Amino acid sequence: MTREATCIVMDTSIGDCMEVCEDKRIRHLPVVDDQDQLVGLVTDRDLRYFVSPRTGTISENNSDRLRLKRPVHLIMAREVVSTSPETSLSDAAELMLTHKIGCLPVIDPQRHVVGIVTTSDFIRYIAQG
Repeated sequence: MTREATCIVMDTSIGDCMEVCEDKRIRHLPVVDDQDQLVGLVTDRDLRYFVSPRTGTISENNSDRLRLKRPVHLIMAREVVSTSPETSLSDAAELMLTHKIGCLPVIDPQRHVVGIVTTSDFIRYIAQG
């Protein structure tokens, strides 16, 4: 598990989410509300799907730029499969395989994000063993 997962709030712009993913070299961003409770998830794939392929090119237009300013809550997944810190590695892997997902936010009983488990964490674990 990666402790101290990078989270964003619902009103974070899509452009800012893209910058966070690029700067931190991450693919999954848990979305939290004003009580820091998990309310959604956005992935780099969600962002790429929403943003025009013209963005950042000479063909970019005003509509493309406006999309980057829209809040992430418009595209985030609201039904998030998550887990607790007590979940075993094998159970976490089974959840990810069953739901065909690349990450599991790890939350406490109050739904605060305390970490995140990703496919990269599993690969790192296997490589170390």
